[in-house]
Amino acid sequence: MDYKLKIGFSILALGLGQAAFGHDVAYQHVHGDTNPATPLKFVTETKGPIKAPAEAKEALTTSGQGFWKFVAEKDLVPTPEETKNFLKGAHGTIIVDTDRDIVYWGLERVGWVAFSNRMSKSWVVKGDAMVSSGNLHGADILPRKGKLPLVVAADNVEHEVYLSDTSFTQVQKLEWPQGGPYTNKNQFNPTDAAFIDKDDIWITDGYGKHFFMSAKADPFKYTGTFYGGNKGFSETPHGITYNPETKNLLVSARPEAVIKEYSPRKNKWLESMGLPSGAHVCDVDVWGDYALAPCLDGPKNTPGPIYVVNLKKREIVSTIKPKEELGYGDAQHMHDACWYVRGKGKDREVFILFTNWNPGGIGALKLVNVPDKK
Repeated sequence: MDYKLKIGFSILALGLGQAAFGHDVAYQHVHGDTNPATPLKFVTETKGPIKAPAEAKEALTTSGQGFWKFVAEKDLVPTPEETKNFLKGAHGTIIVDTDRDIVYWGLERVGWVAFSNRMSKSWVVKGDAMVSSGNLHGADILPRKGKLPLVVAADNVEHEVYLSDTSFTQVQKLEWPQGGPYTNKNQFNPTDAAFIDKDDIWITDGYGKHFFMSAKADPFKYTGTFYGGNKGFSETPHGITYNPETKNLLVSARPEAVIKEYSPRKNKWLESMGLPSGAHVCDVDVWGDYALAPCLDGPKNTPGPIYVVNLKKREIVSTIKPKEELGYGDAQHMHDACWYVRGKGKDREVFILFTNWNPGGIGALKLVNVPDKK
């Protein structure tokens, strides 16, 4: 059910200023999906989307099941010395520029921390000061042929969204949506953003009024359509991700442990996917038919796991436990995770990069081939 309300001169009369998405235009409220989610089944896969790595010759400590077993790579993603005083409060995101072998980690009150040389070197990116004053809570990266990638990032501390390339020197700022369901800046606390393409962006306000919304990149502005916005939809729609395989959006409803799927083309809610109760999913990252689902907590208040989900079959195919099984002592709460796939043929390597919160940190895991015990 849709509702259209006129704004514009009425907003000015209330002293709220002109709407950020245009003067005297309609805004649209589309109710969020509140249907029960279909629980995902646990299924072990013996094969994956690529050829398995060479079988390990030595005994390895792994986490995961079947094809999807990972080891800790604690020598990777070393943090720069100048970030040491800020690590405990890390509450950010990870994105990967695969073409240039650069990983970017959003660190509160620091900005972007970059890792290169196969994730062995690191530095703090000295870009626009705008991105270092708050918190890069959730972000997305869009490759462009012959150009630096675009990055969109949600800042839940400064109540803003940023758009730039990976030089981070010329950053555009999208402030709170003045008008529609918002009456002041503090109501807008965006937690994630995602590209559909170079023109279309989606933003979720997980810590504010629980709406997610669409925006345009050029010029950078809201379209005026707001989705969800009630706790029946989600108390915290924490993450938003575009799946290029299906052309649908995946919204992470964190406390409900549900991944909600929405089709922008059809303006239609699709079947929601239920993770185990208590698995507070923060976001998803998509690689082909597979998604990573990092969780703030696991069932029964256990340390946060990372689930590997086969989106096509709607199955959980691996449960990875960085704290309990791989020795990451600070990784109590998974906040974000992403795939990093590099190389070709026999040289192809698959990594999971994650960042944890309270206490904060970053880590890397690598896919290995370890046969199941008979």
